[in-house]
Amino acid sequence: MYPHELRLASLRIALETAGLGGAVLSQPQHVFYFTGFLPGPAPHYLVIAPQRAAAVGPAPIPGWETILYSSYDIHHGWDIPNHSAATLEEAINAVGLTGKALGAELPHLTAHAFATLSAQRNTLHDLSHLLWSLRRIKDPAEIAQIKANVAANDHMFGLVQQAIQPGVSEYDLWGRIYTEMCRANGGPITLEADLGVGPRGANPDAKPGPYLVERGDAVFVDVYSCQHGYYADTTRVFFTAEPTPKQREVYGILLEALVAGEEALRPGVRACDVDAAVRGVIAKAGYGENFYHHSGHAYGVFQQEKPYLIPAETTTLEAGMILTLEPGIYLPGWGGMRLESNYLISQGGLERLDNYPNSIAIPGIAKNL
Repeated sequence: MYPHELRLASLRIALETAGLGGAVLSQPQHVFYFTGFLPGPAPHYLVIAPQRAAAVGPAPIPGWETILYSSYDIHHGWDIPNHSAATLEEAINAVGLTGKALGAELPHLTAHAFATLSAQRNTLHDLSHLLWSLRRIKDPAEIAQIKANVAANDHMFGLVQQAIQPGVSEYDLWGRIYTEMCRANGGPITLEADLGVGPRGANPDAKPGPYLVERGDAVFVDVYSCQHGYYADTTRVFFTAEPTPKQREVYGILLEALVAGEEALRPGVRACDVDAAVRGVIAKAGYGENFYHHSGHAYGVFQQEKPYLIPAETTTLEAGMILTLEPGIYLPGWGGMRLESNYLISQGGLERLDNYPNSIAIPGIAKNL
């Protein structure tokens, strides 16, 4: 069981410290974070006052006073925006927040909900940084769930290694990944991926398509799956034949960059300094201009969270943060590769969470570089 009541108490203290009378939370990830309930696509809100809290939604949230709205009206049909906004107004009145200074997720809040809150004479202040500060350190229950999710990714990579053969399409691989991970989870999951075969791997955000694997291709598979409210995010590269000298060169540079990042990833180190360690290896090898994105990022209820490992990020890393390292090299017309591992920062230094080997992966074979 996640310590939702402790999280709510911490939020109330933070709101009081910030001089806010209460808060309205609207992102599904934060509804889950504070209640343990995973909402569907219909709008849900948490309305939090110092002594009382209420949820707004089309169905009850267990353990919470829930003010319900119907998502279907016999006269007007599916009028969810109006129904949910009217019920949000009711919840604001019920918990005594009319006319108060409120925290809200302004980048996410709909214009309709914003107008509703403004009509209640509420002044709104963005909660983005405050909510991140509460989430940045993972508690033991979160760590356990994330470890389980990373282990599921490890299992999936073993299946992918066997499935990658000349003539297989990216769609086939994607379907196999999703099917096997749902089977392991015992039901549908949220699954996204970057998957680049051969020259298509030059796009770091390549999505699965009808393209067929050819002998000699390198294939990078980046899976960011969400199970039970939390993500895992790992990447491996697979080969369909003995790697060429160029493929070995690029792969070896990425392994070296990953190790450099691991050596830097410690409590008290700035995020930008970890990025410099990873990026420096790739730049020294002559491929700096072919590494287009961050060197890694934190994650949890969101697939990407602060701090990002980028040159401008001066946030100091702390024990209890979970981050990725993901060096990549992408060469137009040739292809690309990325390796990504996940880590828990601890007082003692670092714990790697994924166990699938970074040896060169050829179907049915695992070779050391």
